[in-house]
Amino acid sequence: MATLYVSADISEWRDRRLTAKHTTQNRNVTLADVARLAGVSAKTVSRVINQSDYVSAETRAQIEKAIEELGYRPNRVARSLASNRSYIIGLSLPDVTNPFFPEILRGVQQEALQRGYHVLTYNTDLDMEREKQGLALLEEMRVDGIIVCTMRLPDDQLRPLLQRHRAVVLVNRVLAGNEAGIVRIDYFKAMQQIVQHLVDGGRRKIGYLDVSRSVASYSSTERFGGFQAAMAANGLTVNPDYIRRCAATIEGSSEAARDLLTASPELDAIICYNDVIAGGTLEACAALGVAVPDKVAVTGFDNIMFSSVFKVALTTAHVPRFELGIRAAQMLFNRIDGDTTVREMLLDTELFVRQSTPH
Repeated sequence: MATLYVSADISEWRDRRLTAKHTTQNRNVTLADVARLAGVSAKTVSRVINQSDYVSAETRAQIEKAIEELGYRPNRVARSLASNRSYIIGLSLPDVTNPFFPEILRGVQQEALQRGYHVLTYNTDLDMEREKQGLALLEEMRVDGIIVCTMRLPDDQLRPLLQRHRAVVLVNRVLAGNEAGIVRIDYFKAMQQIVQHLVDGGRRKIGYLDVSRSVASYSSTERFGGFQAAMAANGLTVNPDYIRRCAATIEGSSEAARDLLTASPELDAIICYNDVIAGGTLEACAALGVAVPDKVAVTGFDNIMFSSVFKVALTTAHVPRFELGIRAAQMLFNRIDGDTTVREMLLDTELFVRQSTPH
């Protein structure tokens, strides 16, 4: 007859498991139950749940096994009361349908999840009243901090709303004072590089398709400012007749580009505020029989996922959107922890030269 030998460790785990199952049969599983089954202190379990580094791999695995067996779910309310934190951050976005912003969201989420946080996202639809409502809602939700992208509220309205939050980071928005950290793209320099690329390719009569806005944003102001500075540096005049403003849609930009090309057939380049507007411009050129880039060069901005697959692959400024999200989240978590040493971070773009401009 075979004899079955059971190691002391396995036997001890089985006994603790049976005790824990019986104890939690008719109630919610607590952190203490997990600690009892894993044979550790509640404080050690808390460290694992909060992703602390001060736990050995063996102990961590034992605790995770206990959590799985008992089906334990952390009590966020209790955790929040104990730590004075909600472990949630807010993210305000101006337009979730714009392909520019999902990568920023991904970057923020990645950094947040690594720190045991969740992200509550609010879409403002480029509406200033909704911007106010979003900031108020995030305050009511008691988030630990907020990241605000491309908000259009004027400084005197924005500042008091931000002051009500524990920690704030602005993305692509400048605000005087230390109410918020700032992470922004150097749009001014990027647009100078685009103009210089076109001038180096022999283009002199350069048009500009800007986005129409009721309030000038940081992005539009900096991009157009870079355009003006680069034109002046090359001894070129910014001709008002060569400038149009349009909706940031394929349809709206295609109509504006047709109007511009019809009114000024001498144009040899069109710089577009972003890749969506550039896509409409390429569509207009094709409809009018204008060869790109032989007759007219076209540039975009942002390097969204579609820019390389247009019928004519688009020359554009690549904006590191994923990194932008990560950096904004890192700065926010520093501020949540009381570190406001870094006030501002400036990220560069990279010019991706493709078929729509002379090489």
